[in-house]
Amino acid sequence: MPEKVRVAPQEHKGCPNIEKCKDCATKSQYFSLFSNVFLAAFKGVAGTLTGSIGLIADATHSSADVLNSFVVMLAMNISKIPPDENHPYGHGKVENICGLFVGVVLFFGAVLIMDSSIEQLMNPEPLIPPHSIGIIVAIISILTNEVFFRVEYCAARQVNSPALEADATENRADSITTVAVLIGMLGAQFGYPKADPMAALAVGVITGPIAWHLLSKNISGLMDGGQTLDQVAMINKLVTENPEVKGVNYIKTRYTGSDLLIELEVMIGSDTSIARSDEIASEIKKKLKPNFEHLGDVIIVCRSENTKDPDLISALQVQTTATEIKEHDLMTSLQKMANEKKTI
Repeated sequence: MPEKVRVAPQEHKGCPNIEKCKDCATKSQYFSLFSNVFLAAFKGVAGTLTGSIGLIADATHSSADVLNSFVVMLAMNISKIPPDENHPYGHGKVENICGLFVGVVLFFGAVLIMDSSIEQLMNPEPLIPPHSIGIIVAIISILTNEVFFRVEYCAARQVNSPALEADATENRADSITTVAVLIGMLGAQFGYPKADPMAALAVGVITGPIAWHLLSKNISGLMDGGQTLDQVAMINKLVTENPEVKGVNYIKTRYTGSDLLIELEVMIGSDTSIARSDEIASEIKKKLKPNFEHLGDVIIVCRSENTKDPDLISALQVQTTATEIKEHDLMTSLQKMANEKKTI
C-alpha cells in the first residue's frame, strides 16, 4: 500500500471530519477579523497612553491585519463560487491573489516600522521609558494572537486554503513582533530607554522574512507551481501499477486555490479499444483519488504504445488540417466562379 501523499505538509494529520473543518475555517475568518480590530484599538490606545513606540508600531501592524482579514474573507467567499463559462477551473486562484496582497501589505508595513524606529534611535533627545502597564497589554496581545494563529492555521491546512494560511501567518507574525515589543519595554523599565525603539526595529526585521515567504509561495501558486519531484514520482508509481499501462509520457501538476490538478499521458497497448482506454483512465483516477487530499480534476490521455513521436503526430495533424482548409477554399472559389458564369 503506497504512502498517502498530501497536498498539505506531511507532518499534519488528516481531518476526521472535513465538513467540521470547513465550518471551523469559516468561523475563524470572522474571529480573526474581530480580534484584529480589538487588538489594533487596544494596542494603539495603550501605546499612546504609555508612550511606547514599540507598542504603537505593533498597533500599526495590527491595523494592517484588519485589512488583511477582510480581504481573506472576501477571497474565500469568491473561491467557493462554482466554475462557470469564463472560469472553467473555478475561482480558486483568488486565494493566491489574496495571499500576495497580504504579503505586500506586510512587507511595506515592515519597511515603514523600521524607518520610524531608526528615526527614533537617531534622535539625540533623551527617550522617556514607557509606562509599565504596556507590558500587560503586550502579554494579552501575544496570547490572543497565538490562540487565533493555531485555530486558523489548523483550519487552513485541513481545507488547504492559501488565503486562510496567509491570515494565520499574519497572526503569528503579530505575536512574534509583540514579543519583541515586550522585551523592549522590559529593557526600558530597567534603565535602557532605547530598548523600546530597538524593539520596534526588531518588529520590522522579523516581519520582512515572513512577508517574503508569503509573497514567494503565492507567486508560485499564481504561476501554476505544482507538486514536488518526490510527489510526482509517487504519481508515476501509482499509475504504472496498472498492468495495462506501458509507460508514462508526462505528468503535469498545478494548484488552483486549494485544489490540486493533475494532467498526464499514458502509453497503452496498440490493440486496446477506445472503450477499454476510457476504463483504464477511470481506474487510474480511482487509484489516485484516495492517495491525494484536495484532489481536483485529473485529465488522462491514453496513447497507443506504437506512437513513437507524439510531437510529429501533432505536426502531421496540423498539416493535414491546413491542407483540408486550402482544398475547401479552392472548391469554394471554383463554385463561386461557376455561379458567376451562370449569371452572365
